[in-house]
Amino acid sequence: MTYMSFMPDSTSSLGANLDKDGQKVNFRLYSKNATMVILCIFEQPKGQEPVMNLEMKKNKDTDIWETSVKTYALKGLKEPFFYGYRIFGPNWEYSEDFKVGTDIGFKCKVDKDGNRFNPNKLAYDPYSKELSHLPSDVSENLEIFRSGKQYHLIDNAKEAPKSVFFKDEPRPIATVEKREFSKEVIAEVHIKDLSENLNVKEKGTYLAAAKFAPVIKEMGFTMVEFLPLCEFDHREDGQNYWGYMTLDFFAPARKYAYNKNYGKVLEEFRHMIDEFHKNNIKVCLDVVYNHTGEARIFHNDPEDACLMSYALIDNNSYYKLSKDNYYRQNSGCHNDTNSTNAGFCNLVADSVAFWANQGVDAFRFDLAVSLMDVSKDDKAHYCECTSLCANLTKELQKRNIKVIDDPTKPQEGIMLIAEPWTCGGANCYQLGNFPDNWMEWNDVSRDTIRRSALFGTHVNFNDIRNIFEGTKSRFKDKYGAINYICCHDGFSLYDCNSFSKRNPNTQGGSDWEICFDNYNNEKIKENSIKKELAMLFLSRGVPMMQLGDMIMHSKCANNNSYNLDNKINYYNYTQAQKLGTFENRIFRFCKSLIDFRKKHQVFCLKDYDEKLSYYNEHAQILDENSENFWFDYSKNYLGIRVVDDNEGFFIAFSKHPFDYKFKLPKPKENKNWYIIFDTSNKEHLTFEPKAFFGLEYVLNPNSLVLFAEL
Repeated sequence: MTYMSFMPDSTSSLGANLDKDGQKVNFRLYSKNATMVILCIFEQPKGQEPVMNLEMKKNKDTDIWETSVKTYALKGLKEPFFYGYRIFGPNWEYSEDFKVGTDIGFKCKVDKDGNRFNPNKLAYDPYSKELSHLPSDVSENLEIFRSGKQYHLIDNAKEAPKSVFFKDEPRPIATVEKREFSKEVIAEVHIKDLSENLNVKEKGTYLAAAKFAPVIKEMGFTMVEFLPLCEFDHREDGQNYWGYMTLDFFAPARKYAYNKNYGKVLEEFRHMIDEFHKNNIKVCLDVVYNHTGEARIFHNDPEDACLMSYALIDNNSYYKLSKDNYYRQNSGCHNDTNSTNAGFCNLVADSVAFWANQGVDAFRFDLAVSLMDVSKDDKAHYCECTSLCANLTKELQKRNIKVIDDPTKPQEGIMLIAEPWTCGGANCYQLGNFPDNWMEWNDVSRDTIRRSALFGTHVNFNDIRNIFEGTKSRFKDKYGAINYICCHDGFSLYDCNSFSKRNPNTQGGSDWEICFDNYNNEKIKENSIKKELAMLFLSRGVPMMQLGDMIMHSKCANNNSYNLDNKINYYNYTQAQKLGTFENRIFRFCKSLIDFRKKHQVFCLKDYDEKLSYYNEHAQILDENSENFWFDYSKNYLGIRVVDDNEGFFIAFSKHPFDYKFKLPKPKENKNWYIIFDTSNKEHLTFEPKAFFGLEYVLNPNSLVLFAEL
């Protein structure tokens, strides 16, 4: 077993950086196994030979290759300029006689240690703040990046993507008020979906998202979580719309910039963050450190691999290799990054710190279990104590980045959020096992909430109690749950309540969906959706929903729209804005729920679960000894009383398709019960307390009613 470590000089600045006095540009590249690195500087991004070729020197203590270029020597170049690396290693020895396009020094395409060095291929810098262009811009089928028999001697330097060096001018970014993370309401969204249907010239860009910030604030969300915004190739594997195939962990995707001129993309990204912060909205980035968009094997031939950057720089260090030089791919995306290697761990910490310094407030780590893996071989071994995940907070502190360690206290700093599973390998599901300062996506809440509304007999009240109390079955006393009903993976909220199976034309979607067409009855469907939303916002944990779910966006039963850059994904706000429509009623109900949660802080408290007591239909208290009740799937009704110092609520919950009479417990002295909403009532949209006389109430089928003690 190999344990994760960080580089001795783990806070050093890699990449290309102007020194403090502006007299030289320092180039620093990590490669443990390289034997020679040549820096190539270009005046143009494509079509020209390099104007400089400089040998770099290795610091043996850090495995960092270094060189510097005086700025006066670069004055003949236009700014920005472009650069990349030719790299030699054990499988391709360096020789002063080497000429590009030849096999001088060649020993093998890949050796027994997994080295794939090939100086005929130009590598871009993993620390680039911008790439000159995408691989598919110059090679649709990636031939010039391949190492197979007919490709490995092709010099691709003229056409390959290059790192862009530009003088970065930092700008001040507004800050958001310090508040408890438990009070956040998160909207997940793809940046292009947000604005592509809007009548603005900047639609689909960072600038359009910035303009939309006030609308998101008005909807009630306090944090927006963007699907990946790091540079990726949208044409990869036919079409890659969502962006979960990162090429560069430090560069914002040029595709989403309105001004695509070199050196302007990062500036637009910062402007967007600034505008969100001015509206008191935090920004979370979905980051994909578990694999890259580069490494893969063609035609099952381990000698024919894709070489763009990391694999050329140090294949063995950046990727986990299986036997016979194949890439391990528990991610399901061609490769797994090497979370045991000091250089890669350093890259992750540096990348998170970089984005935090651009104003990003939180990070959702895609398939984060891979970053708990402390084994380099085929058999993954997950450890929350010694892994990259465990040590990331400490490494970020070295970089002057604070990490929130208690989501229920108002703290400055960033939040770390895990997707607590990966796609393959033993024990790849680790919900509740991340370090205490990590929040985690809670798929138990997703599945239980859906089943409780769509298939009530498939859940018991112990399952439902578990969700209201913060999924103690997994998190115990930890406040760690990011609760949700739907996310980008799978159906939209509308679709999971409107279809009983996925669209057969979905590419790559699975049949696991918990979904039902609600008999194509709008009234039943509306009640189901409202019930699901009510459970989400009245449970312990941080609520998250797709922004499109608030306006009832449908993807026409497509439950894996990762490859669709079209109207299936783009949001249309028209129906949600029309009074009297189904979409508008859901929109108003959801907004009222968000406002209600913000107004009544008890639902955000760390000890919210301790303020709950449970009742049967006769207003008798249920306790731990009521085992026959909790685990009986045939039971239909549960009452949940919420008692805080200054206010009280009662949640009445049924899960069967028939009316059910129950009795409320007596209110406190000089107080009465008032109805806040009934999910089965179309008129209950704005949550004004409605007078209620007596203690008996009849629940409509499969509904949820909230009462307030006033």
